[in-house]
Amino acid sequence: MLTNPVSLTRKWLLAGTVLTGALFGLAPAHAQEVAPVPADEPAADEPTEIVITGSRIRSKEYTSASPVTIITAEKSSAAGLMSASEILQSSTAAASSGQINNTFTGYVVGGGAGISTISLRGLGAQRSLVLLNGRRMPPAGVGGTVGPVDLNTIPNSFVARYEILKDGASSIYGSDAVAGVVNVITRSNFEGLQVDGSTNITEQGGGESYTLSGIWGKSFDQGHLSVALEGYEQKALVAGDRDAFACPTDNYYINGQRADAIDPTTGKYKCYTHGVEGYVGTYGPIEAFGGLAFYGSRAITPGATTDGVPGWAFIPYERRSFSDPRGMSATILSPVKRASLFVQGEYRPAGLGGAELYTEIMATKRESEQVGWAQFFPYYHEQSTANPFRVGTAPVRSFIPSWPNNATLAQLGYPGLIANPIVLYRVAADQDVSTYRVLGGVRGDWGNWSYDAYVSHSKSTGDYSTTAIIKDRVDYGTGTNQLDISLMPGGVCGTGAPAGCVPLNLFTKETLEDGVFSQAILDYYFTTDRGSTEYTQTIVEGSITGDLFTLPAGPVGSAFGISLRKDEINDVPGPLSRTQNIWGRTTAGITAGEDTLKEVYAELEVPLIQNVTPFVKDLKLNVSARYSDYDSVGSDTTYKVGLNWAVDDRFRIRATHGTSFRAPALYELYLKDQSGFLSQASVDPCINWGATGEGGQPVKSQQVRENCAADGIDPDFSGGSSSAEIFTGGGLDLKPETSQATTFGFVLTPPETGFKLAVDFWKIKVEEQISASGSAVVGACYSAFDFPTNRFCSLFERGPDGGIATIDASYRNIPSQETKGIDFTANYEKEFNLGTLSMDFEATWIKEYLSQLFPGDVVYDYQGLVGEPEWTGRLQTRFSRNDWRVTYTVNYTGPTNNVGRFGEDGVTDVFYALGASYKAWTEAWYSHDLSFQYNGKNWGVITGISNLLDEEPPVVGAGDTVSRLGNYPLSSQYYEGYLGRQFFLRLTKTF
Repeated sequence: MLTNPVSLTRKWLLAGTVLTGALFGLAPAHAQEVAPVPADEPAADEPTEIVITGSRIRSKEYTSASPVTIITAEKSSAAGLMSASEILQSSTAAASSGQINNTFTGYVVGGGAGISTISLRGLGAQRSLVLLNGRRMPPAGVGGTVGPVDLNTIPNSFVARYEILKDGASSIYGSDAVAGVVNVITRSNFEGLQVDGSTNITEQGGGESYTLSGIWGKSFDQGHLSVALEGYEQKALVAGDRDAFACPTDNYYINGQRADAIDPTTGKYKCYTHGVEGYVGTYGPIEAFGGLAFYGSRAITPGATTDGVPGWAFIPYERRSFSDPRGMSATILSPVKRASLFVQGEYRPAGLGGAELYTEIMATKRESEQVGWAQFFPYYHEQSTANPFRVGTAPVRSFIPSWPNNATLAQLGYPGLIANPIVLYRVAADQDVSTYRVLGGVRGDWGNWSYDAYVSHSKSTGDYSTTAIIKDRVDYGTGTNQLDISLMPGGVCGTGAPAGCVPLNLFTKETLEDGVFSQAILDYYFTTDRGSTEYTQTIVEGSITGDLFTLPAGPVGSAFGISLRKDEINDVPGPLSRTQNIWGRTTAGITAGEDTLKEVYAELEVPLIQNVTPFVKDLKLNVSARYSDYDSVGSDTTYKVGLNWAVDDRFRIRATHGTSFRAPALYELYLKDQSGFLSQASVDPCINWGATGEGGQPVKSQQVRENCAADGIDPDFSGGSSSAEIFTGGGLDLKPETSQATTFGFVLTPPETGFKLAVDFWKIKVEEQISASGSAVVGACYSAFDFPTNRFCSLFERGPDGGIATIDASYRNIPSQETKGIDFTANYEKEFNLGTLSMDFEATWIKEYLSQLFPGDVVYDYQGLVGEPEWTGRLQTRFSRNDWRVTYTVNYTGPTNNVGRFGEDGVTDVFYALGASYKAWTEAWYSHDLSFQYNGKNWGVITGISNLLDEEPPVVGAGDTVSRLGNYPLSSQYYEGYLGRQFFLRLTKTF
């Protein structure tokens, strides 16, 4: 069964409209498909042969069977893009899905916080291969999930261009090239000294970035040497820098009228700013749960006496404020400091017969950090002497009149109240990652053949830390076991308490309302947990290329090679994490493992027909194959077939079909069980499943209602009493992923017109996909048509109180994932008397993005969801006259909509706004960039404005299926909108 069927007629009309607008300069676009070869590379009509991304065969022809997007350093600079992550993540092959960048400050991501990665076609960074000058770049980061390449390691100041191969290429480049390949090409034969300085300043403050780089190059009789140094810093953007981050609101509506709760302290809509604190929840029992029970709660705070409790006042919801000035310092964009060194050299000693020795040395150091505010809400047993509402101290009935009277409670053995103070504490995390890569090789010619062999070794070492509260000390300091809320032996600081035990008193006005902890509590309960990660990779590879023989249509080109690779990971989390002794935070064990790969590969390019008019100017067949043998999962063979048909000088047809093979990454195999906690409300769809809105309509989908009822859960079920524990670990029984990728397209290049157009249809299907299912398994179970036999339903357990107790979110193979769409690329260049006009257009339409998690399950279509726009595009227009150039860029992200999918109906079940609607969709979003450039004899300048019109991202409501950053969708397409209007300047001086 396929949800959300697609109307082909409507989409083809839309495709035609966007394409027509692009050709006349009316639609957004960027980059180029068929671009002039950059100045530091051979021109296409020169005899020197070059290697194009997507093939290992040297050729004079750069129009290949596979679609390749080229992004030059000059064009990205004109758009104000200063880092590799900004450049690559804004390409439409990536922008059609959310990317990991420095906005993910409070999330667990592959490679750890502060990392930036590239995911082509939305298939994940682990399926997108990144190369540097055609050779694999190493993973970098911190934590047990290091595997993707960190784009922070790319020496951007020395990059000539980025080439993005937009189809699968495992047979050419090996594992990971499932969704495509990014090949970073550095500058070659650079002479002299060049110094660059650039800055990007935001109009509203926060998020500023600065770059300073120097490049030196020198040729000598037998070789060449280049050295590049770069320093980069991006300042933090914090919540207080932007209104939308400082005051995230619900954005609820009833009958078209705003229905958000009002903050009594401001008279405005309530802000939910990075934590809620300042009161105590008190709970009373009604039925047993592990020796205790919860019936209801009251929020109280130090104040005038009410309800007969001296010194404490009840706070009804409408009188609570959820805004706290401390939340204004929470990190929205992680600050990053980066220092890079890149050395590139070639040497041709006399004794090697013309062979060339070459080397690349890369070293990068990245420092990043995040600051946030988290809730600290320990439980205090009703008999704990640290609980001011314990047995005999509080007139229980006065708190909640519907509770049994005191005598009844006493008979039940619960004459007191469980207390649950909620306070905020500052959480600081930092990452210090050093990565180096040393590569040495030899290349040359042997008769009619060319050879290339190299060895590379890389290592990433990372230290990371985070604020931690020591869990066992909380147990003893409250006299309460925080897992089951039972009384600790001996009560507060009782038998077995760690030395120096200090009672955890959070019930003072200074702590609850001002967040001030006593020094004794700070010293005893709070600490920093520090871990370290090391990832090493060694590669030995050799290849030869040349012509095998000649056919009537021309020589048969070939390439053959062997490759050996070894990867090792060793992640040692901090001691508190390893012993699972951190309160309320994710914990993990040591992740250690290795894998070795042996491969052989071959590629042939066969000229079939040449100069047979009027239909065939040139027809070539490209065939490649690779055999891969992993120690971990065994062996497999991949292949790729491409057809490149030049009908004439105006029209070319191209097509490819191939398979890919991805072995599990080390972290997918060896990740030691990590555990964390999520609230019941965030994981359990059966909470209050019987609720209805003001009009009587259900607030849950019919499928969820039926399945929760079938599971015997009460319609007014209020959820479990403690957080759900999430376990994620590696899967040593994982199978390798396999995939198929198909492209078909045409290239239109009418001579003497300056116009070029490429349209490419593509489809990628991944089978036995490796994925961590995450906490969504509970929702998937209760949304399933085949409940309760759906396999999701076996991955979690409910506790005695009915709440979700544990969830198994480990890595496992899921049946399939498939995505398909169309890429549109166009270029136009025309010389006028006043100067030269150039236009580059790029757009991607995602037709489907399908996923099936278990055999026989529903096939879900994620296309068009928030963060997965159906359309993305960019148009860059340049006008050059002599040494001057003006550039105008328009960026486009299409509308998205979650309503009607995955149970999302845009209606809230929050008790104070039952039946209210909220916005679970986004409108189309544009941003504009304008720059001016002058290139003098020895110096140059680029200055401009990014997000010229200060366009804010679309606002979304606080729903169940949309991740938010403030009031905006959390997705990389809106990165420029988070920052707002920016002014950038780049100065270049050559000596």
